[in-house]
Amino acid sequence: PYARMLKRELTIHAFGGNRDYRKQRLAGRQKYFWPLTDQAARAVQAIWDDLSGGESTTLTLEINARRIVFPRFANGVLRSSFWELCGQPLGPPDFLAIASHIRMLILEGIPRLSRSNYNEARRFVLLIDALYDAGIDLIATAVERPELLYIEGTGSFDFERTASRLREMQGPDWGAEK
Repeated sequence: PYARMLKRELTIHAFGGNRDYRKQRLAGRQKYFWPLTDQAARAVQAIWDDLSGGESTTLTLEINARRIVFPRFANGVLRSSFWELCGQPLGPPDFLAIASHIRMLILEGIPRLSRSNYNEARRFVLLIDALYDAGIDLIATAVERPELLYIEGTGSFDFERTASRLREMQGPDWGAEK
């Protein structure tokens, strides 16, 4: 009732623009950290603290009658480990739903990928595709730079496109108007 009263009694003015000003806070800052070091972890923690204001909540998504829970979410920023996202049986609909509910992902601990963790590598490719297509910012820590994450085994050739997308997503103009 209060919202209806406000609409009836007040004039509503739309201030244009889809600009997410949080993205400007990352301007000129490193977004992809390798190798996995204490220094990288501290840098990502500082980014999280800045973007979250030190507060977080739980993001719960219901997808195809399943519930997926992420314990660290604040101001449109989801913070997750590689294994929380890619170590469980998630697929394209899940990653698309995640991308539609966030503006930024902090993904920590991307390991070296190979035939020994092919399923996780495949999920990582699907995750990056969903983030890329939605224009989602990515902050990541990894064991290696993108081109060297997956250099042998089934799927390594196809991973070149994912590595290219990871590089593009680290650029200063990535998602500027999204």
